[in-house]
Amino acid sequence: MHDRLRIVSVTYNSAEVIGAFLASVPEGIEVVVVDNNSQDTSRDIAAAHGARVIALPQNAGFGTACNRGAEGNQKEFVFFCNPDSTLTPDCCALLIAAAEKHPQAGAMNPAILNGKGDLRLDRRSALISRAEYTDRRYAAPGNKDSVQVNILTGAALFCRQAAFDEVGGFDEKIFLYHEDDDLVYRMRQARWTLRIEHGATVTHLGGKSSGSAIKGAALKAYFIAQSRMYVERQHGVSMPGLRAAVRAVAKLLSPLTLLSARKRAQAFAYLKGTQRFDMTRYQNGDYMP
Repeated sequence: MHDRLRIVSVTYNSAEVIGAFLASVPEGIEVVVVDNNSQDTSRDIAAAHGARVIALPQNAGFGTACNRGAEGNQKEFVFFCNPDSTLTPDCCALLIAAAEKHPQAGAMNPAILNGKGDLRLDRRSALISRAEYTDRRYAAPGNKDSVQVNILTGAALFCRQAAFDEVGGFDEKIFLYHEDDDLVYRMRQARWTLRIEHGATVTHLGGKSSGSAIKGAALKAYFIAQSRMYVERQHGVSMPGLRAAVRAVAKLLSPLTLLSARKRAQAFAYLKGTQRFDMTRYQNGDYMP
């Protein structure tokens, strides 16, 4: 197994969590940590755990960092894992076994649990129709089914390297968010399938690698708006501008927004992201607030 898989994790001020993640990786598996110019000790901790560290001179975004980590991989599989995750001991072996059983599977998610042990199921995407959403029954407690789906999350994304290479990896014009939707959508277009393998398990704390202050939450909302408008235009979703405007207004008018300073900051940042979006500028890498 060890010579068939590379694990890639992207850090950005992730010193609080990267050590526990690396400690959960079975001994002998190659791990590449790509650091997006952290201002903490993320790189030192990763190196101390034996990972190969690629230190980027600036924050290049999630997808670009993942691509740097996957470059030159001669192994059959690459497993992108958030640094605030931990793997069960048999997770990697079970994913490889599932890939052998389903040779047309380009990418898979293990069962992704939150800190309470509940299954996280990303059912929806801006790029698929409601009829293609993942059925809720696959989130039932104790479900061990292996199932083909139409969308996956990038929090713990196991890819066949050949499929990843065929579609050109992550779109580096996307700085943050929706890059996973875009990648697996392109895999489906290339006739690869997507699967959830519930037997393999990852625990993902979520939001622990970069903090959750109001300013950070607003920045996240800004990039979500920008990235969603970009991928919708890239893949021909109808009326993306109108859709973005409706979403922004709904966020602003929500009663929850009125009661929460954090949600108000997010709503206004989302609106700013939709208003500032320009496809040509975005394609040139000018996506910052």
